[in-house]
Amino acid sequence: MDVSKIRWSSKEYSLKEFVNKFQDSFPKIIKVTVGFLGRQESDSISSSTLLRVHSLYSQERAVVESKSGKLLSLPTKLTSMTFFIIGQSGAREGPFTLLEILEAFTLPVKIQPTNALTFRESSSPRSPGQNLHSLTFTQSYQESFLLGHCLNSKGTLLERVPLVLPMYMKEVRLILAEGLEGENEEQWEAICSAYNERIRELGHMDHFIFQGITLLENKELIAPQNLYADIEPIYMDLKKQGDAFSLYCSLDKPVSPPEIPAWPLTLKPEIPAKPQPLPKPTGPLQEPISPFQKPTSPLPKPTSPFQVPELSTYRSLAEVPQDLHSLSIREVCDCLLLLNLGSYTQAFLQEQIDGDLLYELDHIHMRDTLGMSSLHITKLLRFRQGWRPRVAPDAEV
Repeated sequence: MDVSKIRWSSKEYSLKEFVNKFQDSFPKIIKVTVGFLGRQESDSISSSTLLRVHSLYSQERAVVESKSGKLLSLPTKLTSMTFFIIGQSGAREGPFTLLEILEAFTLPVKIQPTNALTFRESSSPRSPGQNLHSLTFTQSYQESFLLGHCLNSKGTLLERVPLVLPMYMKEVRLILAEGLEGENEEQWEAICSAYNERIRELGHMDHFIFQGITLLENKELIAPQNLYADIEPIYMDLKKQGDAFSLYCSLDKPVSPPEIPAWPLTLKPEIPAKPQPLPKPTGPLQEPISPFQKPTSPLPKPTSPFQVPELSTYRSLAEVPQDLHSLSIREVCDCLLLLNLGSYTQAFLQEQIDGDLLYELDHIHMRDTLGMSSLHITKLLRFRQGWRPRVAPDAEV
Protein backbone atom coordinates (compact mmCIF):
# COMPACT_ATOMS: atom_id res chain seq x y z
CA MET A 1 0.00 0.00 0.00
CA ASP A 2 1.26 3.47 -0.89
CA VAL A 3 0.78 5.27 2.41
CA SER A 4 1.09 8.64 0.65
CA LYS A 5 -2.39 7.98 -0.78
CA ILE A 6 -4.04 7.66 2.65
CA ARG A 7 -6.60 10.35 3.42
CA TRP A 8 -6.11 11.64 6.97
CA SER A 9 -8.51 13.37 9.34
CA SER A 10 -8.23 17.14 9.65
CA LYS A 11 -8.62 16.89 13.43
CA GLU A 12 -5.74 15.99 15.73
CA TYR A 13 -6.38 13.86 18.81
CA SER A 14 -4.56 13.31 22.07
CA LEU A 15 -4.30 9.68 23.19
CA LYS A 16 -7.11 10.23 25.68
CA GLU A 17 -9.37 11.86 23.08
CA PHE A 18 -8.60 9.10 20.60
CA VAL A 19 -9.43 6.36 23.10
CA ASN A 20 -12.61 8.04 24.33
CA LYS A 21 -13.95 8.46 20.81
CA PHE A 22 -12.78 5.33 19.00
CA GLN A 23 -12.06 2.51 21.49
CA ASP A 24 -15.35 0.79 20.63
CA SER A 25 -14.45 0.72 16.93
CA PHE A 26 -10.82 -0.49 17.04
CA PRO A 27 -8.73 -1.39 15.08
CA LYS A 28 -7.74 1.97 13.58
CA ILE A 29 -4.81 3.20 11.50
CA ILE A 30 -3.21 6.38 12.83
CA LYS A 31 -0.26 8.68 12.18
CA VAL A 32 1.61 10.37 15.02
CA THR A 33 1.91 14.12 14.37
CA VAL A 34 3.51 15.08 17.69
CA GLY A 35 5.88 12.52 19.19
CA PHE A 36 7.00 11.80 22.73
CA LEU A 37 10.59 11.76 23.98
CA GLY A 38 10.78 9.67 27.13
CA ARG A 39 13.65 8.98 29.48
CA GLN A 40 14.61 5.98 27.41
CA GLU A 41 14.32 4.99 23.74
CA SER A 42 11.84 2.21 24.55
CA ASP A 43 9.53 4.85 26.02
CA SER A 44 9.57 7.23 23.04
CA ILE A 45 7.72 7.54 19.75
CA SER A 46 8.60 9.67 16.74
CA SER A 47 6.33 11.96 14.79
CA SER A 48 5.19 10.57 11.40
CA THR A 49 5.08 7.03 12.87
CA LEU A 50 2.28 5.00 11.25
CA LEU A 51 0.43 2.51 13.45
CA ARG A 52 -2.36 0.02 13.26
CA VAL A 53 -3.87 0.21 16.76
CA HIS A 54 -5.43 -3.12 17.69
CA SER A 55 -6.89 -2.59 21.13
CA LEU A 56 -6.82 -0.84 24.49
CA TYR A 57 -5.48 -2.85 27.42
CA SER A 58 -5.83 -2.16 31.11
CA GLN A 59 -3.18 -3.77 33.28
CA GLU A 60 -3.11 -4.15 37.05
CA ARG A 61 0.27 -3.26 38.53
CA ALA A 62 1.76 -3.57 42.00
CA VAL A 63 3.68 -0.79 43.75
CA VAL A 64 6.51 -2.13 45.93
CA GLU A 65 8.88 0.06 47.95
CA SER A 66 12.45 -0.84 48.89
CA LYS A 67 14.04 0.01 52.25
CA SER A 68 15.86 2.88 50.55
CA GLY A 69 12.56 4.37 49.37
CA LYS A 70 12.67 3.34 45.71
CA LEU A 71 9.25 2.63 44.19
CA LEU A 72 9.02 -0.22 41.69
CA SER A 73 5.97 -0.96 39.57
CA LEU A 74 5.47 -4.59 38.50
CA PRO A 75 2.60 -6.41 36.74
CA THR A 76 0.57 -8.32 39.32
CA LYS A 77 0.25 -11.24 36.87
CA LEU A 78 4.01 -11.60 36.50
CA THR A 79 4.53 -15.26 37.40
CA SER A 80 8.29 -15.46 36.85
CA MET A 81 9.07 -14.34 40.40
CA THR A 82 7.62 -15.14 43.82
CA PHE A 83 7.85 -13.61 47.28
CA PHE A 84 7.67 -14.56 50.95
CA ILE A 85 5.34 -12.68 53.29
CA ILE A 86 7.32 -11.44 56.30
CA GLY A 87 5.29 -11.33 59.53
CA GLN A 88 5.89 -9.00 62.48
CA SER A 89 7.88 -11.73 64.22
CA GLY A 90 10.06 -12.15 61.15
CA ALA A 91 8.50 -15.48 60.20
CA ARG A 92 8.23 -16.17 56.47
CA GLU A 93 5.07 -17.41 54.75
CA GLY A 94 4.83 -18.48 51.15
CA PRO A 95 6.09 -18.26 48.50
CA PHE A 96 3.36 -16.35 46.64
CA THR A 97 3.04 -14.47 43.38
CA LEU A 98 2.11 -10.79 43.57
CA LEU A 99 -1.42 -11.59 42.44
CA GLU A 100 -1.81 -14.24 45.17
CA ILE A 101 -0.61 -11.72 47.76
CA LEU A 102 -3.05 -9.11 46.48
CA GLU A 103 -5.96 -11.55 46.67
CA ALA A 104 -5.14 -13.09 50.06
CA PHE A 105 -3.60 -10.33 52.19
CA THR A 106 -4.46 -6.82 53.32
CA LEU A 107 -1.99 -4.24 52.03
CA PRO A 108 0.54 -2.98 52.92
CA VAL A 109 2.56 -6.11 53.62
CA LYS A 110 6.29 -6.72 53.91
CA ILE A 111 7.62 -9.14 51.31
CA GLN A 112 10.96 -10.69 50.41
CA PRO A 113 11.93 -12.13 47.00
CA THR A 114 12.45 -15.88 47.07
CA ASN A 115 15.58 -15.30 44.97
CA ALA A 116 18.04 -12.44 45.29
CA LEU A 117 17.04 -9.68 42.86
CA THR A 118 19.06 -6.83 41.38
CA PHE A 119 17.94 -4.04 39.08
CA ARG A 120 19.39 -1.23 36.99
CA GLU A 121 17.97 1.26 34.52
CA SER A 122 17.52 -0.29 31.06
CA SER A 123 18.85 2.87 29.42
CA SER A 124 21.97 2.99 31.65
CA PRO A 125 23.82 -0.32 31.37
CA ARG A 126 26.83 1.29 33.08
CA SER A 127 24.83 2.27 36.17
CA PRO A 128 25.51 0.10 39.25
CA GLY A 129 23.08 -2.74 39.91
CA GLN A 130 21.03 -2.40 43.08
CA ASN A 131 20.00 -5.36 45.21
CA LEU A 132 16.45 -5.80 46.47
CA HIS A 133 16.03 -7.61 49.77
CA SER A 134 13.21 -6.32 51.97
CA LEU A 135 10.23 -4.75 50.17
CA THR A 136 6.80 -3.41 51.08
CA PHE A 137 3.87 -4.15 48.77
CA THR A 138 1.90 -0.93 49.30
CA GLN A 139 -0.94 -0.95 46.76
CA SER A 140 -2.03 -1.72 43.21
CA TYR A 141 -3.27 0.46 40.36
CA GLN A 142 -4.52 0.16 36.78
CA GLU A 143 -2.46 1.32 33.80
CA SER A 144 -3.99 1.61 30.33
CA PHE A 145 -2.16 1.56 27.03
CA LEU A 146 -2.75 1.06 23.33
CA LEU A 147 -1.32 -2.02 21.60
CA GLY A 148 -0.49 -2.06 17.90
CA HIS A 149 2.06 -2.60 15.15
CA CYS A 150 3.97 -0.08 13.05
CA LEU A 151 3.58 0.29 9.29
CA ASN A 152 6.51 1.28 7.10
CA SER A 153 6.40 3.63 4.11
CA LYS A 154 5.26 0.78 1.84
CA GLY A 155 2.36 -0.19 4.09
CA THR A 156 4.15 -3.27 5.42
CA LEU A 157 2.88 -4.44 8.78
CA LEU A 158 5.99 -4.77 10.98
CA GLU A 159 4.90 -7.78 12.99
CA ARG A 160 8.13 -8.66 14.78
CA VAL A 161 7.61 -6.48 17.86
CA PRO A 162 4.26 -4.99 18.97
CA LEU A 163 4.26 -1.33 19.97
CA VAL A 164 2.84 -0.12 23.29
CA LEU A 165 1.54 3.45 23.75
CA PRO A 166 0.96 4.19 27.47
CA MET A 167 -1.66 6.79 28.29
CA TYR A 168 0.85 8.92 30.23
CA MET A 169 2.23 10.11 26.87
CA LYS A 170 0.08 13.22 27.10
CA GLU A 171 2.11 15.20 24.56
CA VAL A 172 1.36 12.74 21.75
CA ARG A 173 -0.98 13.97 19.01
CA LEU A 174 -2.26 11.86 16.15
CA ILE A 175 -4.53 11.89 13.12
CA LEU A 176 -6.84 9.12 11.93
CA ALA A 177 -6.80 7.35 8.56
CA GLU A 178 -10.22 7.83 6.93
CA GLY A 179 -9.65 6.12 3.58
CA LEU A 180 -7.73 6.53 0.34
CA GLU A 181 -7.52 9.57 -1.88
CA GLY A 182 -10.08 9.41 -4.66
CA GLU A 183 -12.65 7.88 -2.30
CA ASN A 184 -11.83 4.34 -3.39
CA GLU A 185 -13.67 2.73 -0.49
CA GLU A 186 -13.50 -0.82 -1.86
CA GLN A 187 -9.71 -0.77 -1.97
CA TRP A 188 -9.54 0.74 1.52
CA GLU A 189 -11.89 -1.86 2.96
CA ALA A 190 -9.89 -4.64 1.27
CA ILE A 191 -6.66 -3.36 2.78
CA CYS A 192 -8.16 -3.01 6.26
CA SER A 193 -9.67 -6.50 6.00
CA ALA A 194 -6.29 -7.89 4.98
CA TYR A 195 -4.62 -6.31 8.01
CA ASN A 196 -7.37 -7.69 10.26
CA GLU A 197 -6.99 -11.17 8.82
CA ARG A 198 -3.23 -11.11 9.25
CA ILE A 199 -3.47 -10.12 12.90
CA ARG A 200 -5.98 -12.93 13.48
CA GLU A 201 -3.51 -15.35 11.87
CA LEU A 202 -0.79 -14.21 14.25
CA GLY A 203 -2.91 -15.56 17.08
CA HIS A 204 -0.57 -14.52 19.89
CA MET A 205 -1.88 -10.93 19.86
CA ASP A 206 -4.76 -12.06 22.05
CA HIS A 207 -2.50 -13.75 24.57
CA PHE A 208 0.46 -11.57 25.41
CA ILE A 209 1.40 -7.99 26.02
CA PHE A 210 4.60 -6.24 26.98
CA GLN A 211 4.79 -5.75 30.74
CA GLY A 212 7.79 -3.71 31.79
CA ILE A 213 9.20 -3.41 35.29
CA THR A 214 9.50 0.30 36.02
CA LEU A 215 10.77 2.73 38.63
CA LEU A 216 8.38 5.49 39.76
CA GLU A 217 10.02 8.75 40.79
CA ASN A 218 7.01 10.88 41.77
CA LYS A 219 6.68 9.76 45.37
CA GLU A 220 4.39 12.67 46.17
CA LEU A 221 1.75 11.03 43.98
CA ILE A 222 1.59 7.83 46.03
CA ALA A 223 -1.62 8.57 47.90
CA PRO A 224 -4.04 9.27 45.01
CA GLN A 225 -4.17 5.83 43.44
CA ASN A 226 -5.47 6.97 40.07
CA LEU A 227 -2.45 9.23 39.51
CA TYR A 228 0.04 6.37 39.22
CA ALA A 229 -0.95 5.88 35.59
CA ASP A 230 0.03 9.52 34.91
CA ILE A 231 3.64 9.03 36.00
CA GLU A 232 6.27 8.59 33.31
CA PRO A 233 8.32 5.63 34.59
CA ILE A 234 11.94 4.59 34.17
CA TYR A 235 12.21 1.09 32.68
CA MET A 236 14.33 -1.32 34.69
CA ASP A 237 16.20 -4.55 33.99
CA LEU A 238 15.38 -6.89 36.88
CA LYS A 239 17.66 -9.88 37.33
CA LYS A 240 17.65 -13.05 39.40
CA GLN A 241 20.99 -14.70 40.16
CA GLY A 242 22.55 -12.97 37.16
CA ASP A 243 19.82 -13.83 34.65
CA ALA A 244 17.23 -11.37 33.34
CA PHE A 245 13.51 -11.97 33.70
CA SER A 246 11.21 -12.26 30.72
CA LEU A 247 8.89 -9.29 30.31
CA TYR A 248 6.47 -10.84 27.80
CA CYS A 249 3.60 -12.14 29.88
CA SER A 250 0.02 -13.14 29.30
CA LEU A 251 -3.10 -11.40 30.43
CA ASP A 252 -4.14 -14.77 31.83
CA LYS A 253 -1.04 -16.93 31.61
CA PRO A 254 2.40 -16.35 30.07
CA VAL A 255 2.97 -17.54 26.54
CA SER A 256 5.84 -17.46 24.09
CA PRO A 257 5.09 -15.32 21.01
CA PRO A 258 5.88 -16.99 17.69
CA GLU A 259 8.42 -15.72 15.19
CA ILE A 260 6.65 -14.42 12.07
CA PRO A 261 8.21 -12.27 9.32
CA ALA A 262 6.76 -8.94 8.21
CA TRP A 263 4.01 -9.24 5.62
CA PRO A 264 3.55 -6.52 2.95
CA LEU A 265 0.16 -5.40 1.67
CA THR A 266 -0.58 -3.86 -1.73
CA LEU A 267 -3.44 -1.65 -2.86
CA LYS A 268 -5.03 -4.78 -4.33
CA PRO A 269 -3.96 -7.28 -1.71
CA GLU A 270 -3.66 -10.90 -2.60
CA ILE A 271 -4.44 -12.68 0.64
CA PRO A 272 -2.16 -15.69 1.09
CA ALA A 273 -3.65 -19.03 1.91
CA LYS A 274 -4.48 -19.12 5.59
CA PRO A 275 -1.83 -21.10 7.49
CA GLN A 276 -2.59 -23.61 10.16
CA PRO A 277 -3.80 -21.75 13.26
CA LEU A 278 -1.17 -21.15 15.90
CA PRO A 279 -1.50 -23.49 18.88
CA LYS A 280 -3.17 -22.11 21.96
CA PRO A 281 -0.79 -21.59 24.87
CA THR A 282 -0.95 -24.49 27.29
CA GLY A 283 1.85 -23.73 29.68
CA PRO A 284 3.92 -20.96 31.16
CA LEU A 285 6.42 -18.87 29.24
CA GLN A 286 9.95 -20.22 29.20
CA GLU A 287 12.22 -17.87 31.22
CA PRO A 288 13.33 -15.76 29.53
CA ILE A 289 13.97 -15.93 26.19
CA SER A 290 12.04 -12.77 25.36
CA PRO A 291 11.59 -9.10 26.49
CA PHE A 292 7.51 -8.61 25.80
CA GLN A 293 9.33 -20.34 31.61
CA LYS A 294 9.07 -23.37 33.57
CA PRO A 295 9.97 -21.98 36.96
CA THR A 296 12.28 -24.88 37.75
CA SER A 297 14.25 -24.60 34.51
CA PRO A 298 17.57 -22.72 34.40
CA LEU A 299 17.14 -19.17 33.12
CA PRO A 300 19.04 -18.30 29.93
CA LYS A 301 20.69 -14.89 29.68
CA PRO A 302 19.22 -12.97 26.72
CA THR A 303 16.15 -10.75 27.15
CA SER A 304 14.35 -10.51 23.84
CA PRO A 305 10.79 -11.08 22.70
CA PHE A 306 11.59 -14.26 20.78
CA GLN A 307 13.45 -17.53 21.14
CA VAL A 308 17.18 -16.91 20.58
CA PRO A 309 20.17 -19.24 20.62
CA GLU A 310 22.54 -19.75 23.51
CA LEU A 311 25.94 -18.06 23.40
CA SER A 312 28.15 -20.31 21.28
CA THR A 313 31.60 -18.65 21.01
CA TYR A 314 31.88 -15.35 22.88
CA ARG A 315 31.00 -15.18 26.57
CA SER A 316 31.87 -11.51 27.03
CA LEU A 317 32.39 -8.46 24.84
CA ALA A 318 36.07 -8.46 25.83
CA GLU A 319 36.48 -11.62 23.73
CA VAL A 320 35.03 -10.03 20.58
CA PRO A 321 37.65 -8.71 18.11
CA GLN A 322 37.55 -5.08 17.00
CA ASP A 323 37.40 -6.16 13.35
CA LEU A 324 34.18 -8.14 12.90
CA HIS A 325 34.63 -9.15 9.23
CA SER A 326 35.65 -12.73 10.08
CA LEU A 327 32.68 -13.46 12.37
CA SER A 328 30.29 -16.28 11.51
CA ILE A 329 26.52 -15.88 11.61
CA ARG A 330 26.34 -17.46 15.08
CA GLU A 331 29.17 -15.25 16.34
CA VAL A 332 27.32 -12.15 15.12
CA CYS A 333 24.30 -13.40 17.09
CA ASP A 334 26.55 -13.81 20.14
CA CYS A 335 27.41 -10.13 19.83
CA LEU A 336 23.72 -9.23 19.67
CA LEU A 337 23.06 -11.18 22.86
CA LEU A 338 25.97 -9.52 24.66
CA LEU A 339 24.66 -6.09 23.57
CA ASN A 340 21.15 -6.88 24.91
CA LEU A 341 19.89 -6.95 21.32
CA GLY A 342 18.79 -10.57 21.47
CA SER A 343 15.34 -9.77 20.06
CA TYR A 344 16.93 -9.44 16.60
CA THR A 345 18.85 -12.72 16.48
CA GLN A 346 16.10 -14.56 14.61
CA ALA A 347 16.10 -11.89 11.90
CA PHE A 348 19.90 -12.02 11.61
CA LEU A 349 19.83 -15.83 11.42
CA GLN A 350 17.07 -15.78 8.80
CA GLU A 351 18.95 -13.25 6.65
CA GLN A 352 22.29 -15.11 7.16
CA ILE A 353 24.16 -12.02 8.34
CA ASP A 354 27.80 -12.81 9.04
CA GLY A 355 30.62 -10.39 9.83
CA ASP A 356 31.20 -9.35 6.20
CA LEU A 357 27.52 -8.67 5.56
CA LEU A 358 27.24 -6.83 8.88
CA TYR A 359 29.46 -4.08 7.43
CA GLU A 360 27.16 -3.76 4.40
CA LEU A 361 24.05 -3.02 6.46
CA ASP A 362 22.82 0.55 6.50
CA HIS A 363 20.18 2.34 8.58
CA ILE A 364 17.37 1.48 6.12
CA HIS A 365 18.25 -2.24 6.04
CA MET A 366 18.31 -2.40 9.83
CA ARG A 367 15.05 -0.52 10.26
CA ASP A 368 12.86 -1.86 7.44
CA THR A 369 14.19 -5.40 6.95
CA LEU A 370 15.41 -6.31 10.43
CA GLY A 371 12.84 -4.26 12.39
CA MET A 372 15.41 -2.49 14.58
CA SER A 373 14.64 0.66 16.56
CA SER A 374 16.63 3.87 16.07
CA LEU A 375 18.57 3.51 19.33
CA HIS A 376 19.42 -0.12 18.64
CA ILE A 377 20.60 0.78 15.12
CA THR A 378 22.89 3.45 16.57
CA LYS A 379 24.15 0.99 19.16
CA LEU A 380 25.02 -1.67 16.58
CA LEU A 381 26.64 0.83 14.20
CA ARG A 382 28.82 2.16 17.03
CA PHE A 383 29.71 -1.42 18.02
CA ARG A 384 30.71 -2.12 14.42
CA GLN A 385 33.03 0.90 14.58
CA GLY A 386 34.75 -0.40 17.73
CA TRP A 387 32.67 0.97 20.62
CA ARG A 388 32.22 -1.37 23.60
CA PRO A 389 29.93 -0.62 26.59
CA ARG A 390 31.63 -0.09 29.94
CA VAL A 391 29.71 -2.03 32.59
CA ALA A 392 30.13 -1.22 36.30
CA PRO A 393 29.98 -3.98 38.95
CA ASP A 394 26.80 -4.49 40.95
CA ALA A 395 26.32 -2.30 44.03
CA GLU A 396 24.38 -2.95 47.18
CA VAL A 397 21.35 -0.82 48.10
